[in-house]
Amino acid sequence: MGQVHSITLITFTRAMQRTLTHPLASDSALLATSQYLAATIGFLTNIIAARMLGPRDYGTAALIMAYPTLLWSFAAVKSISITTRYLASFYTSQQRSDLESICKLGYSLDFCSAVAAFGLVSGTGWWVAPTMYDTPTTYGLMLAYASSYPLFSLNGTSSAVLASLGRFRCLAALQIVDRGIMLILVALLLYTGSGILGIVVATAIGQAASGITMAIVAMHVLRQEGFGYWWQASLKRMAPRLRELGSFFGWNYVMVTLTGMVVQVPVMLLGCLGTPNEAGFYRLAMSVTTIGSYLESALARVAYPVLSARWTHEERQSLKRSLKKWTVRGGLPAGLTVLVGVPFLPFVIPLVFGASYVPMVRGTQMLMVATAISTVFFWLPAIYYASGRIDVWTKAYGLYTAVVIGLSWLSIQWWGFSGFAGLVVVGKVSFTVLMVHSLVLMDEASR
Repeated sequence: MGQVHSITLITFTRAMQRTLTHPLASDSALLATSQYLAATIGFLTNIIAARMLGPRDYGTAALIMAYPTLLWSFAAVKSISITTRYLASFYTSQQRSDLESICKLGYSLDFCSAVAAFGLVSGTGWWVAPTMYDTPTTYGLMLAYASSYPLFSLNGTSSAVLASLGRFRCLAALQIVDRGIMLILVALLLYTGSGILGIVVATAIGQAASGITMAIVAMHVLRQEGFGYWWQASLKRMAPRLRELGSFFGWNYVMVTLTGMVVQVPVMLLGCLGTPNEAGFYRLAMSVTTIGSYLESALARVAYPVLSARWTHEERQSLKRSLKKWTVRGGLPAGLTVLVGVPFLPFVIPLVFGASYVPMVRGTQMLMVATAISTVFFWLPAIYYASGRIDVWTKAYGLYTAVVIGLSWLSIQWWGFSGFAGLVVVGKVSFTVLMVHSLVLMDEASR
């Protein structure tokens, strides 16, 4: 009997070693660690802002930044999801000229969409500020925040380059540096008594600095790998893939727009149908749940280039086995880890933010549960993108967005922030179950 236990222990130990030394685990652990360090800095930034501004002013700042962010979600193509797919494939197959061309395409589209978003804020913010927020003076702050978008847009394709080329250490370091810069800026400007203006301007400057830094590092990495300057590449090399790229970018545009709506519209509705306090609660709750989602995003960020390269090179049968292992060995422990923090939120939130933020506890706990469930299936959006089924994913997410935003009118008026949080949990769980089931059905039909 003792010998059986010894064999079982040895087998388990070896399995754990294989799991922990796998590139997916080691790279994800590196990214997750950096994200949690960055989150700690970001959390400290939110604590400083929330305490120095108070619930009302903090909520007003959230509303000011919500409208430009919503418009950017409409204007932006957010090419990172598409460029990563092609960059990973081109890098694996050493299609160097094609890699440079897709870089140029990604940077160009992101920059143009950012300029368009700034134009939309300029042309409509003057009406939104007095009509929806009843504060005409916030129009100038909306413009100040949106002015960072063109430079911040460099972040997307730069991140795709670093992930596709396996430079996760660079990504990890940059995440920490970005949050550090933001902390310093917010603390300095709020310390001078600039109030709402300070946090908006600090956020804008921090975003612009992030885009510039990421672009410089990505360019340096490409040069180290022997690639030329991406802006000198010819977009004509993408001509044979124009129809395919158009379809991918089109569906991705819809997806990004829906994602922005499902995050930013509730902030505006909470401010209009509820109070600025509840808008601030939601923004802070999202910052807390974002910390919980770092395990999911780290795993997904490492898995996506792998899935893209393997799908392109017809390694599809082995992928099914990998997804099952990733779910059991990676997703399930990560999801349980997120759940561990839920019972501590009633103590942590008032301790960190102050007693006036106690009303946000229940809603934040609900949102954390939804995050834990999606973490278990961290690979789900990546496999839809890698397999070219982005249209299926987007249509389903569109249904989820319509239901959540449509019912939010009632849930916010009846139960406020907590009611909306409960709606999100039900919607997110239903969406995850639907997409896993849909993936199984599509695989069976393709046999």
